[in-house]
Amino acid sequence: YLLTTTVEEKSNRVVEVLLSAVSPMELMIGKIVGQMGVGLVVLGLYLGLGLMALMSFASLGLLDPLLLVFLFVFYLLAYLSIGAFMAAIGSAVNEMREAQGLMTPVMMIIMIPWFLWMPISRDPNALYAVVLSFIPPLSNFVIMLRMASATPPPLWQVLASALAGLVGVVVSLWFAGKVFRIGLLMFGKPPNFATLIRWARMG
Repeated sequence: YLLTTTVEEKSNRVVEVLLSAVSPMELMIGKIVGQMGVGLVVLGLYLGLGLMALMSFASLGLLDPLLLVFLFVFYLLAYLSIGAFMAAIGSAVNEMREAQGLMTPVMMIIMIPWFLWMPISRDPNALYAVVLSFIPPLSNFVIMLRMASATPPPLWQVLASALAGLVGVVVSLWFAGKVFRIGLLMFGKPPNFATLIRWARMG
């Protein structure tokens, strides 16, 4: 949604009006936080339905409340990381079809945990699972898979993963902010990923 709305606002020149009232960084953060609110409402609804189902089966005692806290934490970290990249890509292109090539690396990051879901569930303390728990933004997905397994990781790994995710958020927002500021007013040939990195280094 962040990607789509950013592309639409740029192609319709609405963004030029918005930038007369706010800075590029304020616009980007506003879009990300606004959509995050919607995501949290959806997360809350699903969580409420899940808790009601557990209560109806008298199984609520099987759920570790700490798991819900970390679900919220890692959701925020994952959303901010991926959302920042999506907003940056949306600012860099003029049409949705131009975004496909730039979206591939981000979509791979989202899909890798799905590919590894079964192996991690079977052996949550394997070396590759532990290593991926500290590589953002993959860490936000992998650590939750490990925490929901039969042999969850020690608390220090969970906290270290959250810290790694926080560092990933800071880097993602920094990168996206640089790209967003330049890309919003750029028209013409769509950039490749190397161009986005150059824009980030220019800012």
